[in-house]
Amino acid sequence: MSIEFLYRRSWMMAIATGLVLIAPHASIAQTNVAKASTELPTVASAGLEPDLSVPWSKLVSVNDPFEGKFLAVFDRNDLQDKRSRKVISLWSRNSIRVLLTANQQVCSGGYGGYFPYKWGSWDGTCLERTTASTIRQLYVKVGDRVVQLPGENGNFTVNKELATALKNAPDRNANIRLVLEGGETVDSEIGQATVKVWREIYEDSN
Repeated sequence: MSIEFLYRRSWMMAIATGLVLIAPHASIAQTNVAKASTELPTVASAGLEPDLSVPWSKLVSVNDPFEGKFLAVFDRNDLQDKRSRKVISLWSRNSIRVLLTANQQVCSGGYGGYFPYKWGSWDGTCLERTTASTIRQLYVKVGDRVVQLPGENGNFTVNKELATALKNAPDRNANIRLVLEGGETVDSEIGQATVKVWREIYEDSN
């Protein structure tokens, strides 16, 4: 009697008596998420900065060394004002991050002003500097519904109410309002392409 025959016989007896434990398969949902994340563009950090280079308004897989791997969408809006401000945001299932920056020129002699510089001729040296504002509150308006989110330094937690609203957002631009330290408010828009991606990120919010 060969060793191979004995091995097969013992294996069949083990199955018949229930001694073989078969590992459970991963759920279909977990498999789909894992598969989708491997096919998406990958961004190596969840941090925001003025000159960020990422796929804007597209579903991406963020693989942050501190926060792990998650699905998200980056959005950017250049405000048409004298301060040349930018609103950069990162939307994920559990949180929203917002960065507001402004370009400022600082000139020798103690003079300075927001870019673009509109004073008369200047013989001194001017350097352009980017500054960031501290954001204390975020208002998100989806359709006729407004959700207020308190936060700290531009970081906000997505509650169930907001997640449901974002998932069901109309197919158009959405509005946000930032409340800065000191009380100044800044209104901005989230692009239609980003709004469409919200549906994928918040699809399990019910």
